[in-house]
Amino acid sequence: MNANESVPAGIAQEHTGSGVQARAAPRRVLGCRPLSRFLAVTAATALAAGAALGTVLTAGPASAASNVGWIMGAGNVNGLNVLDPAMASYFFNTSAAYGTGSSLVGNPIQPGLATTPVLAYTSYAQFRSDIQNGLITFPYRWVMYDPEKWAQTPLSEQQDPTTYMTLFGQLAHAHGLKVIQAPAMDLAYVTGSVIPRKLHESAAAWWLRVNIAGAAAAAGDIVNIQDESLTANLSAYDWLFNNAAAQARAANPNIQVYSELSTANGTLGQMVATAQSVRPNGFYVAAPGAISEADQFFQQMKAAGY
Repeated sequence: MNANESVPAGIAQEHTGSGVQARAAPRRVLGCRPLSRFLAVTAATALAAGAALGTVLTAGPASAASNVGWIMGAGNVNGLNVLDPAMASYFFNTSAAYGTGSSLVGNPIQPGLATTPVLAYTSYAQFRSDIQNGLITFPYRWVMYDPEKWAQTPLSEQQDPTTYMTLFGQLAHAHGLKVIQAPAMDLAYVTGSVIPRKLHESAAAWWLRVNIAGAAAAAGDIVNIQDESLTANLSAYDWLFNNAAAQARAANPNIQVYSELSTANGTLGQMVATAQSVRPNGFYVAAPGAISEADQFFQQMKAAGY
């Protein structure tokens, strides 16, 4: 994931007194995978798969809640602050909101915002190396692990996400850090996986069958369910989130479960409707190159009482 997500013109990349950050941000954005791969999960397929799992859950519309948490890439938080300072302050000028970045040495959040900075990783091996070599000098309190089917995550970690989420969580907790686990659904398609997908099984059904959310929760403090590709299919989105959240909370009663939305998936109206259809502890909002669309989303969520 690009931990900074589309830093707009006029916003400097993370710098220190000696120059640009020591580690370049990965290029890909959390939640920005091809829509067609995941929209194969229709509501009927979802319900059938859920029945087979014995975990079909339903939930009525969520009431507006001002205590819902928010996560965005630090670059998008900063961009929102430039475009609409009032909206950025409303949602992100609090330590209960999170901004993910990649600088080892400086705060990725602009001065003036109380957003909690999160050091984002796509590789456990890189995290371990940075810890062992004492390279993380900014006093982070949170780190995030985002393994996906992409070059930024080593193949061995893609093939065995449960093991590496556990290792990441153990190492982070041993160093006094809290953890956001954000495993992607496209791990279902990794060749050589130790938890392979069944023939014709959807990524969402695989994700639940092998209990990715439970493994993430057992090794984390926040789990981000990357369900944003189903935004245009409300029944499937709700089915995936509700069952994944149940698995996460069964594994760790203290876990905070977040649901993802993205400007790259669905219309603005669908994003808002989807957000209001579930009851997470918070939302991760991805906005690759779309700060103005994210601003409109936040305006509507504020108007709805969030």
